[in-house]
Amino acid sequence: MGLLGAVALALKHRQRTVRGVIPNEISPAIFATRSVSTSQGELVYHVSGSGEPLVFLHGFFLGASSYEWSKVYSRAATNHEVIAPDLMGFGESERPSEPLDAGDHVEYLAEFLREVVPQKPAVIIASGVSANLSLLLAARHPELVSRMVLFLPTDLRDSQKCRSMGMVRKSRIPGVSHLIYRRHFAQPSFMRSWLESYGFANPQKITPETLSVLVNCAQQYGAEHAIFNFFRKRHGFDVSSHLSGVLAPVHILWPAKAAGFHPSDAANICRHLPRASMEILPDAAAFAPMESPDDITAAVSRWIDGDLTALQTS
Repeated sequence: MGLLGAVALALKHRQRTVRGVIPNEISPAIFATRSVSTSQGELVYHVSGSGEPLVFLHGFFLGASSYEWSKVYSRAATNHEVIAPDLMGFGESERPSEPLDAGDHVEYLAEFLREVVPQKPAVIIASGVSANLSLLLAARHPELVSRMVLFLPTDLRDSQKCRSMGMVRKSRIPGVSHLIYRRHFAQPSFMRSWLESYGFANPQKITPETLSVLVNCAQQYGAEHAIFNFFRKRHGFDVSSHLSGVLAPVHILWPAKAAGFHPSDAANICRHLPRASMEILPDAAAFAPMESPDDITAAVSRWIDGDLTALQTS
């Protein structure tokens, strides 16, 4: 009986750690896929190019992964070293069941940067919750960050913002929440409806590839843990008290058509940053890096490769 119990436990553990196959479209073919061991688990990332390091951090939403920025970062590899990780709990990286708070994410990202770009600080391009985490990272570890471009920074503490970014409410009935996630939220029909309602300004730009990658990532074993943790308030943190300590220049890109979000949120962040500027993107929605990569690439490039002395403090 003891032997059978040990075998059953081993099989159960193996089943929990096995990963499904994620489509190759998650990153461009020219990018190598590598991994780094951190204090919170294995972090998978994609890398290509040489030069000043640009680190692209995706947001926290249903089916999230580095794919969010893939149509943008692939164009930057001609002049920069481009690094795009799948954050913990998402994409191809480890998906721990234990909830991680903002501090946990910041510390494993610091470990990641020290391992992957040990010689010089990196330029951070981040979206959503990761944009706020990047501000916290820059405040705590200023030596790791040279400057930042932040797209739609948010902490998702507001329930409307959670719904807009695909954060699904957890059922109060034990055991039911995971079933509802698998059978409803992680299905193509729900995903498309959510993207049409909140993510894309023009639903016709939702490509089969985008839908396939997001659904596939949402259906990976343990993918629901990162989503459910939002409703445990694990990521609800007030970044405003740390903004004065962010010495790196910051440029905020704000999509005017992002449902449930208002430019005043970005303006408020800028007011508390020592060196910040803000740009409104009139035709962009919440997932503009996937919907309108040409526009986002141009906006990022203008600031990254432009004259930093022109940066205006808001």
